[in-house]
Amino acid sequence: MPLIKLVFLGTGGAVPKADRTLPAIYLEDWLGHRILLDAGEGAQYRLLQVGVSPASLTLVAVTHPHEDHVLGLPGLVLTSKFLGGRLRVLAPRSMHEALERLGVEMGDSYDGGRLKIRCVKVCHTVDACGWLLEWDAGFKLDLSKVAGLPKWALTSLIRGEPVEVGGRVVRPEEVADPSHRRFRRLLYTGDTGPCPDMWRSVEWVDVLIHEATFADDVDPRRAHEEGHSTVADAVEAARAVKASVLILTHVSARYPNKERHRALARAVQPPPHVYVPEDFDTLLVKL
Repeated sequence: MPLIKLVFLGTGGAVPKADRTLPAIYLEDWLGHRILLDAGEGAQYRLLQVGVSPASLTLVAVTHPHEDHVLGLPGLVLTSKFLGGRLRVLAPRSMHEALERLGVEMGDSYDGGRLKIRCVKVCHTVDACGWLLEWDAGFKLDLSKVAGLPKWALTSLIRGEPVEVGGRVVRPEEVADPSHRRFRRLLYTGDTGPCPDMWRSVEWVDVLIHEATFADDVDPRRAHEEGHSTVADAVEAARAVKASVLILTHVSARYPNKERHRALARAVQPPPHVYVPEDFDTLLVKL
């Protein structure tokens, strides 16, 4: 079953609060990938608090070079080295030279077979990547079309591989349930203002994790000049990319709590379903 776990290790903006620390989101999928989205200050300690060793990470995906998103990276790198690993980091190309000095394996995309990750340019004040994660969930077979096929053939067909049985080649598309979606997508924006180019390049996602630095008490023009978004901007983005689930994060320290964000989220009709997590909240999402 396509299921992912999200643990929100830090949901704040550039200035931390005691209960709202700097950006970091841990993602674990049903295939066993362990991914950290951004690495705010203290990220490795927060990972340890939820029982995840920094050395077990598949990769860290950093959105841009602002300090609130990267200050936790050196500690993660050193801990991984001490434990015999070498951290893999995805980042905008403009960051590669500086990060390579840390001794990490750099990239701006990832191909893990059934999981692929690529950079999507967002609209911030510096070179920045949103990260689009796309899973191949395989085919759901129409049982009436595969009756009599051996188990090994069914396994290959579910994975998207054609098989030859009794001298006949069977292709997955021929025996698949047409109502089933093969690919599932999640987009993490990092910091961004409204970004129609991003929407067009992505087209659709199942889950959108979008910054909402401001609620409705700040002039949107000011937010956009700073390369940030309001709750209304995030909702507009979710509708543009047809997201079923919208998660709002990167909330400014100007807000003592997130009730204003939640009130705006509750007013969103029709869907997407909107969540405004606190630090250390865990969300299980069926894709």
